[in-house]
Amino acid sequence: MNSSTRLFGLLGDPVAHSLSPAIQNAALRAAGIDGVYLALRVSPPDLAVAIAGARALGVAGLNVTVPHKVSVIVHLDGLTPVAGAIGAVNTIFREGDRLLGDNTDVLGYRAMLDDAPPGRALILGSGGAARAVAFALAEDGAAVTIAARRLDAAQVLARDVTGAVAAAQVAAIPWELVDTALSTTDLLVNATPVGMADAGQSPLEAAALERLPRHARVHDLVYGPRPTRLVLLARERDLEARDGGTMLVHQAAGAFWRWTGVVASVDRMERAFRRAVAV
Repeated sequence: MNSSTRLFGLLGDPVAHSLSPAIQNAALRAAGIDGVYLALRVSPPDLAVAIAGARALGVAGLNVTVPHKVSVIVHLDGLTPVAGAIGAVNTIFREGDRLLGDNTDVLGYRAMLDDAPPGRALILGSGGAARAVAFALAEDGAAVTIAARRLDAAQVLARDVTGAVAAAQVAAIPWELVDTALSTTDLLVNATPVGMADAGQSPLEAAALERLPRHARVHDLVYGPRPTRLVLLARERDLEARDGGTMLVHQAAGAFWRWTGVVASVDRMERAFRRAVAV
């Protein structure tokens, strides 16, 4: 590293668990770019000064994770159409002196879908990741139900997606009705951080998953340690279940292109992810 090394990073709290540095640094090496990617812990009260610091330091690009994907918007100079429609940002890039927000989580989540018809989807959570998933599923024609501990947040998300996607079928329910909704769910998506800090936790336990139809699929956006408890419980029921590793890698590739104009080596990123998650 020297004075010409470009700085990229991740803003979030917590970030100690993040595998993004391993993935993005592998992509930088594969592309021959003189750059380094760091995980930067930023608490909510410090977000504004962190963005100001990124401007002053000439940071080349940033990712944004929990809990900043929505709150960061007011500190930026503009949004891409997709980020504006979703109302959440996971990628910040430079356009001259301006810092703009994008959302590559949609690309990442679509890589998890494998073109399978979405049917009826139940999303757990109402944060930035849930926004990207709800937007992607509604665009693909799914009937989407959003459940969150805070019903008002789920209702705002349902309203926003309905306003952004023509003919969207989106509803919000209180968390207490999740068990009832599971019986008619084709796709269950955990978009909460439960299981990220404590591998022994799951947003739903085995008894709840028994309510899912036998054909249902389960997507846990938490990606490690593998398998997550939710994925493990779902597989014990012989349900198709995937963690968020695919989404993490593909959203990272989208962010890399935004920052550099170079198509990332997804293969190298996936290999770096597999090595890092195995540690």
